[in-house]
Order: sequence, then C-alpha cells, then structure tokens
Amino acid sequence: MRIKRYYMEDWLNDSVGAAYNLSASGCQDFFLGDFLASCHAGIDDFNNLFLGDNDTRGSLRLRQAICRSYERVELQEVMVSNGSSEALFIFFNELLEPGDEVVIPFPAFQCLYQVPLSIGCNVRFLPLLDCENWRLDINSLSRMVNRNTRLIIINNPHNPMGWTLSREELREIGCIARENNCYLMFDEHYRYLPLQPGTELIPSGFDVCKDINDKTFTTGSMIKCFGIVGIRIGWLIGEPTFLARCRDYKDYITHTIPLVTDHIACIALENKDTLIRIQKARILPNLDLLDDFMERNRDVFEYIRPSGGVVCFPRLKNKQSSESFCLELRETYGVSFLPGYAFEKDDHLRLNFGIDHGKFRSALQRVQEYIDKR
Repeated sequence: MRIKRYYMEDWLNDSVGAAYNLSASGCQDFFLGDFLASCHAGIDDFNNLFLGDNDTRGSLRLRQAICRSYERVELQEVMVSNGSSEALFIFFNELLEPGDEVVIPFPAFQCLYQVPLSIGCNVRFLPLLDCENWRLDINSLSRMVNRNTRLIIINNPHNPMGWTLSREELREIGCIARENNCYLMFDEHYRYLPLQPGTELIPSGFDVCKDINDKTFTTGSMIKCFGIVGIRIGWLIGEPTFLARCRDYKDYITHTIPLVTDHIACIALENKDTLIRIQKARILPNLDLLDDFMERNRDVFEYIRPSGGVVCFPRLKNKQSSESFCLELRETYGVSFLPGYAFEKDDHLRLNFGIDHGKFRSALQRVQEYIDKR
C-alpha cells in the first residue's frame, strides 16, 4: 500500500506558533481543568480510574452515550476508534478491493479519497465547484452512480465547504445507494454544530437511511465540536457483523481506546448541551463578523456562508495563488489560513471561525490590514 503525503500537515505544524491560527478545523480547545469545571466534574473522578485494558469496542458507558446522540443507533452497531480517521481507514480497507468504484464529492478531506486510491480503487469525483453554491447536487450524484459503484462517500457537514444536507436530501441519497446496490458512508464529524438558529443537531445519514439501504454506515466524533481534539475519539456505526470484522482489523493497529480518554469522552457526551452552548457563544458571533468581513472584501473573496461546522472555503478572485497569499499573511501578520493546495484547489483557502471571539476579531483586523496594503 502506497499513500500520498497528507497535504495539510506541514502547514498545520508550521502554524502552531502563529499568533492567530485559523488554519485548523476545530473549536477552541479546553484546558482539562476548565473542561471539567464546565461539566461539573472533578479531577478526583480520575483517582479510581482503572489503567488496564479496555473493551475493543469502547467502554459500555461510552457506547451508550454515543447511541443517545442518534435516533436509531443500537449498542451492537457502535465501534469506538482512535479518532474518526482510524474508523475510516479500517472501514475502507475492510470493504474495498483494487478496481472497486468509489464516488465522492470533491474537494474533500484527503483521507476520504486518498485511502481508497491507495487501495487501488477507481475514485470518481463529483466537482462541487461546478454545483450551485458549491453544494452537493443530488441529481448530479444520481447521474454519476451506477451498478458498478461499490461505495458512495458523503461528508456532512462538509469539510471544507461547510454546507449541510436536509433529511429529504439524505433520504434521496439513501435511495440512490439502494437502487444501485452499493454501500453508503456518511462522515459526520461536525454534526454537533449546526449553525442555523433553532437547530440543535444535524440529522445523521445513518438514522435517516438505515431502513432505506442496509449497507449504510457512518463515522462520527465530537472532539472538534466540543474543543477536546487531543483525546482522539471517534466511532464507526453500521451492521454488527461487518463491525466485528473491523474490530479484528483494529486489533492489528491500536486494539483499544485508552480508558483515560474514554472517560473524558463519556463526560463530554454526557454534557454535550453545555459544551455546545459554550462553543456556539464564540462561533455564532464569529460567523457574523466573518459575513461582514467577506461583504467588505467581496472584490477579493468569493464566499458562501457555511451552515454547519467551523470552517469555510472562500475563493480568491483574480486567479491569486492561495499559497503565496497565506504564506505572506502568516509571516507578516501572524494570521494562518490553510492554503487550498491541501484540498488540491489552489485558488481557495480554508479558514476556521471556531476560535476565541476576541482573537478572531483581531485576526480579521490584521487580514484587513494585509488586504488594504496589497
């Protein structure tokens, strides 16, 4: 198996020390003490924590907490993993063979297509930038999928675009998969962060499509949405017999989830409403600032407002290179955006609006200075 270098990692590593790091993709992360205080938990909870081995599926308490985040997920349909990237890697390697056809909207998070490519699959890309508002067009997806398709991959909410799908659209996708007898994978890393007023949780493709297509799976996590990205917890949800094979595969990689991070994940999910309220108190005002900033600079950026998650993917107008734009911005003004080459689209850039509100305001002021000077 040969796999390409992760395009974004060098940039992310070099941006850790930036004064205003908007190149990552999660919410403002907690310190452990602040996290525990927000959840009304104490450090004493860890004193009696067993440091032995964990269930390869994840602890019972954690799997029960995950199930409560969905409408129709049962305990035997959950496997906890070390991040959703591990869940996806195992799923792809257990399901796919060289020559299998995979359909995915593009641009996309790199592991969603690069792992199937490394297996030897024929990956077909649905170009989102040709769709209205850069948003998945269901009719275009239907025309692309056929009886040779082994797997459809849908990222909802989308990274880097930030769009979300309605229940009706999810149902339509489930019907497309059923009609073509193919597997359906929903990557739902940001479903705890809808940005529309009055919406508490983004519908899961698994909940909607479970009875439509019995080959439906989903991966999920809460670490980016809750601001605890360092605990590296994710999960795979789907048919129990297939999950058992995935656990066998996992035994060759990480085997189990450390009970310390398992415990933190349980606390987080059991207090998800509190944590999301804290994060949205930053995110929604930041999004308003971003809307105003993009309107003032509409001659520089083409921007579409996101409806879920904490990232968006504006395009630089006048055929500017996002790499040179982002490099000069980071080196001169201390603000880091992620250049579009990380998604193989050089005239776009990804920016994160999930950081501290005051820092986000200051970051946009510096970007404005940079633009005015240019």
